[in-house]
Amino acid sequence: MPPSPKDEPPGRRGAAALQASLERDLRADRWTAGERLPTERELGLLYGVARNTVRRALDAVEAQGLIHRHVGRGTFRSAPPAAPPQEGESLSPSDVLECRLILEPETISLAVARATPADIARMAECLRGTDEAADLAGFEHWDAELHDSFALGTHNGAVIAMSRSLARVRERTDWGQLKARGNTAGHRAILQGHHHAMVEAVRQRDRAEARRVMRDHILFVQGYMFGD
Repeated sequence: MPPSPKDEPPGRRGAAALQASLERDLRADRWTAGERLPTERELGLLYGVARNTVRRALDAVEAQGLIHRHVGRGTFRSAPPAAPPQEGESLSPSDVLECRLILEPETISLAVARATPADIARMAECLRGTDEAADLAGFEHWDAELHDSFALGTHNGAVIAMSRSLARVRERTDWGQLKARGNTAGHRAILQGHHHAMVEAVRQRDRAEARRVMRDHILFVQGYMFGD
C-alpha cells in the first residue's frame, strides 16, 4: 500500500504542492512564452519553500514541457505546442518560405527591440554552431536553432508558436532534398554572411538593418531552392 500524504517527507509534499502551483500559474500565463522565470532562490521566496524543493518541482514541470532550462541562462516558459494540421492539410516548402518571408523580417525587428543579453548570447551560441558545423545536417540544426533564437527574442508567444510551426517543415525529406541542392561552399558562405549580419544588427539594436538582411536571406534561400 502506498504511503498516505501525511506519511511522505515534508520536502516531497512541498515539491508536489509547488509543482501544482507552478503548473496552475504557467497555464494561466503568469509568464508568457519565452519569458524567463525568476531564479530558484526567487521562486523559493515567492512560494515560501526551500531551494531544493523548488528544484524538484521544476524538474517535474519541465518533464511536462511547460518550461525549458538552459545552464547559465535560466528557466523559460515554453511555447505552447502548435495545433496539429487537419487531415489532408499539407504545408509545402514553397508555401513555408513565402510565409517566412512575411513573418521573419518583422520577427527579427521585434527581437531587436526586446532581446535580453541572455537572448543575444543564445543567438551567438547558435551562430558558432553554424560556423563550426561539419555537414549539412549539423548546419541545418544550428540554422534552425538560430532562427528559433530570434523568435524567442521577441518574448511573444504567438510569434514563437508560429515560427516553430513553420520550422517543422525542416524535418521532412522533401525539404532536405531541396536544401541539398544548394549545399555548396559558396552558398554556405553567403548564408553565414547573412547570419553574422543579423546577429550583429540585433546587438547594435538596428531594426532596419536586421529586417533588410533577414529579407535578403530568405529570398536567397528561396532562389536556390526553387530557382525563383
